Amino acid sequence: MAMMTMRRFAVRAMLAAGAAAALSACSPENLVGNAQLPPDVPDPAQTHTPAGALAAYRGALLLFRTAVGGAATSMIPVSGLLTDELRAGDLGQIGNVSQPMLIDSRFMPEYGGSGDDNITPGEITGVYGALQKTRGQSRESRGALMEFIPAGSNAQQGHLDALEAYSDVYLADLFCSGVPLSTLDYGKDFTYKPGSTTADVYKAAVALFDSALTLAADSDRILNFARVGKARALLALGNFGDAATAAASVPDDFQYALLYDQSSAPGSLNDFVNRSFAYSDFSLFNSGMLSTMVDAEGGNGLPFISSGDPRSAWVDGGVNQNGRALIYPAKYSLAGDGPIVIASGIEARLIQAEAQLHANESGWLTTLDVLRTDGTFDTQPDPNDNTKTDTLWHAGTGGVPGLAPLTDPGTADGRVNLLFQERGYWLFLTGTRQGDLRRLIREYGREPNHVYPTGLYPGAFNTYGNDITAPIPGSERMSNPLFTGCQGRGA
Repeated sequence: MAMMTMRRFAVRAMLAAGAAAALSACSPENLVGNAQLPPDVPDPAQTHTPAGALAAYRGALLLFRTAVGGAATSMIPVSGLLTDELRAGDLGQIGNVSQPMLIDSRFMPEYGGSGDDNITPGEITGVYGALQKTRGQSRESRGALMEFIPAGSNAQQGHLDALEAYSDVYLADLFCSGVPLSTLDYGKDFTYKPGSTTADVYKAAVALFDSALTLAADSDRILNFARVGKARALLALGNFGDAATAAASVPDDFQYALLYDQSSAPGSLNDFVNRSFAYSDFSLFNSGMLSTMVDAEGGNGLPFISSGDPRSAWVDGGVNQNGRALIYPAKYSLAGDGPIVIASGIEARLIQAEAQLHANESGWLTTLDVLRTDGTFDTQPDPNDNTKTDTLWHAGTGGVPGLAPLTDPGTADGRVNLLFQERGYWLFLTGTRQGDLRRLIREYGREPNHVYPTGLYPGAFNTYGNDITAPIPGSERMSNPLFTGCQGRGA
């Protein structure tokens, strides 16, 4: 019992770090702003006041921001490496393999119990820990709000439910079946849980999103954040109709964005873009490598570079310290500032389109086209051929000009390909691609080697591996007596 009490205090102290950051850097009426997590670990009792409860709430937002896009050890860059969005800049040599390359080439064996956790790439260990820490902080913060601000904090409590739910979705998307949903409940012990199946993790997220929708009834922003998240989890479960219903009331122009500025370096995806894609010799991959966008990776990847699609526009970044070409996404600021949109009306419409297609409804293509263009266009002479004209399509509700209406491929497989292509471009580098590729396997019967990059790999090992999920780090097995390892590494 003494050991459990010490562990509980240690965990609470660690999670309270985010609260102290917000308490010291933000006034109680502000949200996250640009506060940073401090290096010190404060006394958890600092949160046991009304001001401390608000600080704990802001601390949970900070942890979530870091877990999703705040470092190389966050969901967006790791998902990009495992799928077809990013490539490790240093491809390594046999005997000297970079950890990002292990993710990129899909070689990630599960921890074998030898006591050495180095077998798991540090990026995987980092994102797992950050997401689990966010889950714990969300519960701890919700309890503080309920105790010290029982009236008037319902929206914040709903927001915390949504943050925990999104953390569950990301864990289910990225990791093997068997993620433990251990809990840190306010005023109680840390409770270890055995591994949950991928489906059960998504179901847990749906329940939390429902709680968020009930609590946050007075906040349209949080309601829509939870609606998109619930729809995403239901889509992952194959509940297409319910997913469309959850997404239906989200406005076209809704965005939930994580905000960063230059002072957040080295803690933002924008800094990851600035430092990992551009010219700095500092890398958020923590191993001296730089990363790059990749084109049609492994034969199955989308042509993010060569397509000329404005949604994956890119800028030539020259070469990195290893002499390899760098191409970085234009959508993220090189200055290290600007928002990262992780839930939007665009995603809501894409979910509805997928549900329509799954139900064989004819409106799926129209739903996609309305995102692309309002149906009007301008023409101008073709600068390369004065006998031709260029058609310049005006933006649709997605807000990106230059996208022409789509053509129905006419076959079931072709239509699914087109829909997931549209998702790939609209949601490029927002942390959704890994979940999409796994859903193609689970719900559409695709073979993994027809979905993920495969074949020859231009680096160490010379070929892609077979891993399509990340292993749960060995630290979980060493600390959690109820966890026995991955239940499966498939989709």
